Order: sequence, then structure tokens, then C-alpha cells
Amino acid sequence: MQQPSSPTHSPLARPPQGELRPLEFDAVYTEFFGFVFRNARRLGVDASAVDDVVQDVFVVIFRRLPEFDQRGDGAALRSWVYGILANTVREHRRRYRRKDAPLVSTSADSSSAFPATPAQSPTPEEGAERREDVDLLLSLLAELSEEKRELLVLADLEQMSVPEICACVGGNVNTVYSRLRVARDELRGKLERVLLTRKREELA
Repeated sequence: MQQPSSPTHSPLARPPQGELRPLEFDAVYTEFFGFVFRNARRLGVDASAVDDVVQDVFVVIFRRLPEFDQRGDGAALRSWVYGILANTVREHRRRYRRKDAPLVSTSADSSSAFPATPAQSPTPEEGAERREDVDLLLSLLAELSEEKRELLVLADLEQMSVPEICACVGGNVNTVYSRLRVARDELRGKLERVLLTRKREELA
């Protein structure tokens, strides 16, 4: 699936006060393709299936776009899109579990979950190290519960505020803060164990 070119300004900029224009699917697709693609990978969709999942997400968005309440802001639209993405990923993962197929595998294009910016321009060696780091993070995220994985993706990778996360996943601010702290502690513990094991292997 081809990624649309990024516009110089958001095609979803709010119209003048009191004016509501119908949202155009092409504008939503352009604005949210990258968001949907990278987070499908982060939420556990294998690279071999991500194109199909992203397509399914935008099919639902196309069908349901007239139902979206435009009186909210851009964050409301992002939360709405994320809800469709999360539900589509859950259904995908349920289908794969029934088939006893692997949910996540590491692959050469795993860095699509964490796209580099043009300014970074990594060398081949840096690119290889980056892919290794991405593979590790994806595998650790896959070991977490669905709830914890979602919280970490939204808070630490998408840099959403806790109120924005609440709009995406539900719950109150205090509950999300508490669950996010637990999720971070669990991920940190898993990462520390992996790094310790690697260190011991290097010294052996």
C-alpha cells in the first residue's frame, strides 16, 4: 500500500466558526495513513499482514465517516480513527490465534513501525542497529497484555497526553496514569533482563 505524500498543511484544518463542511475521505486518508500503518505494526500486526489490516481500517473509515461528529477537534478525529484501528487489529489477532499462526515476527522492514525522519539519514551500520532495536522493542511489546501495549504505544511512541489516551481507550485519568506506570515498569523489567542476558553472553 502506497503512502500518500505529506501535505504542507493539514487538510483537516477546522473551517471558520459556525461552518461545518463534510469530511472528505481522501483528506482523512492523507492525514492518518502513517498513523494507522505504524501503529498497526506496533500493536502486533505482522509485517506480512499490515497492508491488509491498514486497508481494512480505511474501508471502515470510508463507510463510517459520515457518522463522525465534526464538532470535536483534530484530537477527536484521531481518537475515532484509533478506535477503528484498535478494533481491526483485535479482530486480526483473534483470527490469527484461531489459525495458530504467529502474531508477530521480526523482519527486515520492521523499522516501518518506527520510521526514520529524512534528517536522520542513518548509515548502513546505524540502520542495521536501528532495525535490531526495533525488532527487540516489537518483541517486548508483543509479550505485554493488549491493554499495556496500547498504553505504551499511545503515551511513549505517539506522545499522546493522558487525557488524549483516555479518549482513545476509555477510563479516567487516574486509572490510566496508574496502568501506564505498571506497563512501563513491566516493559523496563523485560528490557533489563534481555540486556543483562546479552551482557553475560558477551562476557562468557
